[in-house]
Amino acid sequence: MLEEKKLAGYCGMYCSACAIHTGEIRTAVSRLRELVDAYELARVVQLFGGIEGFPQFLKVLDDLETMFGTCVGCKAGGGWSDCPVRKCCIGKNLKSCYECDEMPCQELLKFRKRHFLLPAPHY
Repeated sequence: MLEEKKLAGYCGMYCSACAIHTGEIRTAVSRLRELVDAYELARVVQLFGGIEGFPQFLKVLDDLETMFGTCVGCKAGGGWSDCPVRKCCIGKNLKSCYECDEMPCQELLKFRKRHFLLPAPHY
């Protein structure tokens, strides 16, 4: 039960509805890297040209794996460390925004507009 409580973020988002937490992004990046390697696309691009930004593309794949590789949830120490909603709840010693007298505040409304509308295709 303790672990389940950590899957609800300070903002109210449910971690298991997030493609970062479930590993969907990591899996997609890994699958793309497998295809790049299997078809030796770095060599193909070098031989035939045509894609100037290919080395940067490979770097972006590395960065995606690093940035979105795994997340245990913000209450378990994962997630965006500079999240203003997280900082506010921790500063006010709240389990989540629902405990706040100022709910819904402007910060939560901005956050919801940016993040709660993201599709969760597995739900």
